Amino acid sequence: MMQVSVTFFSFIQQWAGTDRLQVDLTEESTVISLLEILSEKFQIPAIKDQPLSIMVNQKVVQPQSVLNEGDQVLLLPIMEGG
Repeated sequence: MMQVSVTFFSFIQQWAGTDRLQVDLTEESTVISLLEILSEKFQIPAIKDQPLSIMVNQKVVQPQSVLNEGDQVLLLPIMEGG
């Protein structure tokens, strides 16, 4: 097992009821598997389908990126419209 820190912004923070969370993951977990865990934890079935900018350790990553122990994950909703 490993642990990552997740920081939420905007409506995701409202859904989660917090701005930060430590999440336990299995080794070789990806960002998409983290999103699936968060969807289940907060009963938000479509979190992985939201337009998100995902950063790990201050670098933009893809959903299939592998996470490591101690990673800092930021979930930033992409605002649409103009």
